Amino acid sequence: MGNKRMLRAVLVLAVCLTRNLTSGHGDRPSVDSNKTPHSTDPTKEKLEVSMNETFEVDSRVTLLCTSRKIIWSEMIYVIWKISLKEKNCSIAVAVNDTDFDNCQDGKMIISDDGHYSLVIPHFSIKDEGNYTCDVSYRAGGYMKTIHVSAWAGPKMTGWLESKGGHTFAVCEVQSFPAAAIHWETPWNFSLPETHSSRDAGEVFTVTSRLQLPRNASHKNLTCVATDSHYKWSETQLTDFKFKGNSVKWHFILLGVCATCSIVTLLTGLYIMREKVGQLSVFKKICCSSQISQPPKEEKTPQPRDTEEVEPYASYVQRINSIYNSSADLCNA
Repeated sequence: MGNKRMLRAVLVLAVCLTRNLTSGHGDRPSVDSNKTPHSTDPTKEKLEVSMNETFEVDSRVTLLCTSRKIIWSEMIYVIWKISLKEKNCSIAVAVNDTDFDNCQDGKMIISDDGHYSLVIPHFSIKDEGNYTCDVSYRAGGYMKTIHVSAWAGPKMTGWLESKGGHTFAVCEVQSFPAAAIHWETPWNFSLPETHSSRDAGEVFTVTSRLQLPRNASHKNLTCVATDSHYKWSETQLTDFKFKGNSVKWHFILLGVCATCSIVTLLTGLYIMREKVGQLSVFKKICCSSQISQPPKEEKTPQPRDTEEVEPYASYVQRINSIYNSSADLCNA
């Protein structure tokens, strides 16, 4: 009998505990199926997405925040958080607030038919980094992170040059990321000399110099540039010419042409001078009579005193006449 009472007491206790747990009396709140639960903050229910994008240098880049169309009346704010190598900044627009931009480098947010995108007018290597779009609207939110990288080139040039009695083929590639250069030839060759540099725009210049065997034809030579990051496709160059000699001949031809022009000019001036001199003499000799001169007024000759014209002659003549007359007297 005692055992039965004990068993009944255990069963009653178990039923009571079960009712307490199912009735919701305790620390956990009860949920009424006939009531709608309170909506939570939409900014805490954002869908987060991450992706990678690669763009060419000097192009116009548009980063789309979300493909969902959100009208402005439902919008709360759009924030682009930008993390670059040299700086971190943000650009934001909001319905009930002024626009914000502490990047100050030309980037801007544009709205096109309910889509809010970030535009980079002139994309450069310095714009590589992480771009996070944080958008909130009345029905929810969205967060998207884009890992942006750049690529440039390749621009290939090649030429031949002589040094120390040997011929070298030079292949130069400008690109980003840096290119890997290898040669394709019908003969065996030693390892080429390769060096790399970087300009102010972060673009790499890789130069490879290959020594050619004697009497080898450069027409069977191929320079191949590849990208280990597969951002641009393989590129080849097969046209190699002597760069130094072409420049030398250019200056030689320019000097010869200049000398010929000067000699021709001087010869022409000399011939013209001779012709002009002959023409002037001819005019003086043959054509002087044909040159009309203004008629001169004829002046009536006026009698002048002989003494005024020849005072000394008249004086001598008078002296001689006196001497002559005296001599005649003496002789008489």
